[in-house]
Amino acid sequence: MSSARIRSLRALIRVRKTEVDEARAGMARALAAESAAMAELERQLTQIEVERDEAEGDAGRESFRLWLPIAQEEVARAEQVLLKTRADSQRVREELIQANAAFKAAQSLLEKREEEERVLRARREQAELDDLARRRRPFFL
Repeated sequence: MSSARIRSLRALIRVRKTEVDEARAGMARALAAESAAMAELERQLTQIEVERDEAEGDAGRESFRLWLPIAQEEVARAEQVLLKTRADSQRVREELIQANAAFKAAQSLLEKREEEERVLRARREQAELDDLARRRRPFFL
């Protein structure tokens, strides 16, 4: 194995590590967006409950009845945003898994190549030692 090949693998590992870091940052952003969407949905649902509980008398109930379809539309929008953010989180999660797999594969390949180079170097050293030992032995015994 050439050291150029190992240097190339090390460069590949740095690239893969950067990809993993970027995927992790994307995952953090996606989870934050998903959390914000969930909080907004919960806020919308809570607002409906509060308004319903506060609706007193005929005028209050009539006002609530007129307002409820608007609130339900807001809840539906919040649910759509939540679904989208969950889908984005899943996509980013898959990207992170793939980036991790590529990083680990590159690391494994580097370790394999380094081990092959260590074995080759050890064999060469042993061959040199054997050659030196043969030269130092007297020719005639």
